[in-house]
Amino acid sequence: MNLKVKISAISVTLIITFLFYVISCTHKDELVPSGGGGGGPITRGDQHVDNAAGFDKAHSNVNWSTKYLGSVSALTGRFNTFHITRFKFWEENPDSIYFTADVWLNSVNTSEPARDGGCLLATFGTAAGAGAVDSNMAVIKSKKVVFSTTDKGYIVTADFTFHKVTKEITAKLSYDGKAEQGTQDTYGFSLDFSILALSDFGIVSTSIGDNVDIICNAAIKF
Repeated sequence: MNLKVKISAISVTLIITFLFYVISCTHKDELVPSGGGGGGPITRGDQHVDNAAGFDKAHSNVNWSTKYLGSVSALTGRFNTFHITRFKFWEENPDSIYFTADVWLNSVNTSEPARDGGCLLATFGTAAGAGAVDSNMAVIKSKKVVFSTTDKGYIVTADFTFHKVTKEITAKLSYDGKAEQGTQDTYGFSLDFSILALSDFGIVSTSIGDNVDIICNAAIKF
């Protein structure tokens, strides 16, 4: 084989190697399909729950957390009194999902009675004997629900009213499954969202951080 043929063969080999490298790298850079882990399209079931009256409060909860003094240890608590007044869930149709729920602020429970019945009530602007009045309630009402693109959950746009101020918030709704119980099934749902208590809702306190994370878990019989 003469020198010219050898050079041509080497050139062809280099070109093929380069093209293979480019194709391989391009494939690695492709976006992974959104399927809750890169395994393909997200699949959902066809569960329907339309029964706010079946709300099982004894097995549900509303929890919150923030940073004590805005930057140190976690300050956590829950509310003992809360309600779901409207609820409809269609697993495969987010346009048919809606809910309204509330908590009574004076039912706050941080396992510190002096704080719960004292400074926190003043911070919330309510009183120990208050009932279903605006100053004693935080209310969330869904406005729009769409599929999450990363998992089987749902992205909720809602109005959240707290401290007599209403702001639009974004929340994550998850259907956690069902269990058979007697003649009814019990369905589980969770809702996670965050608010800016100081900036958006006018809370005045040096004891808490601006950001407050809220996690709700609901059991509904249907």
